[in-house]
Amino acid sequence: MQTRVGDDRIMEDQYLRLLFNVHMVRIVPEDAPVIASSCTLWEYEKAMPVTFIEADLVNVFVQDPGAIIRTRMLFDRLAEVALDEEQSRRKLAEYVGRSREDLDDPGTCMA
Repeated sequence: MQTRVGDDRIMEDQYLRLLFNVHMVRIVPEDAPVIASSCTLWEYEKAMPVTFIEADLVNVFVQDPGAIIRTRMLFDRLAEVALDEEQSRRKLAEYVGRSREDLDDPGTCMA
């Protein structure tokens, strides 16, 4: 696989933004035993929580209590297996410091 310098620069810029502009970063290692799901949970003081689930064929907003519980369980699981904040920041710093050739290394995958 050939590395495109522009793509590498974009990824490096994203890593730098995460390192310096985000309050908290936690990385889930690629070998962590979790089922990947693209979802968001919004919780409000005076309204029911809403889960947004994104899939290949459908995008769904859900307020069903069972779905909210399952979403919270997913986030709890991610919190258990993710690197802590300091480890995550060190990992991002490693990626920023790598040479361009090393960015093609399959070991750089993150969730």
